[in-house]
Amino acid sequence: MRYLFNIRKNNMITQQNLEKFKNKLEEEKRGLISEIERLKKIADFGDDIDSLDEEADETEEYGNQLAVAQDLKNRLADIDSALLKINPPSGKGEYGICEKCKKGISLELLEVDPESRLCKNCKRLSINSKAAGK
Repeated sequence: MRYLFNIRKNNMITQQNLEKFKNKLEEEKRGLISEIERLKKIADFGDDIDSLDEEADETEEYGNQLAVAQDLKNRLADIDSALLKINPPSGKGEYGICEKCKKGISLELLEVDPESRLCKNCKRLSINSKAAGK
């Protein structure tokens, strides 16, 4: 079995795992694109101007949909970034390498979150610093 190994970054991912992650990311990407398109079509404001409560509810729902769509777009950008790391134009794959500490991201974390940019430790530190308001 062929391994992709970068000694400097201490990361080892089999070609089989890399292909599995690529397929999973591409499948998730297709699902996100479909969901984003679906959310764009849902926005249906009624022409019933005599019901201000209904208009307020529709406006609130539209705002919620915009927030969800933005979250989906952010996740889509992360997936595109991960796919680019798997098949970069430079030929130097950086998939599975933490963007902060440059160490390998565990296979267990990639199984759950294949678009992860950070290793478990850096992700924990990032969450803690956000919670602390830093």
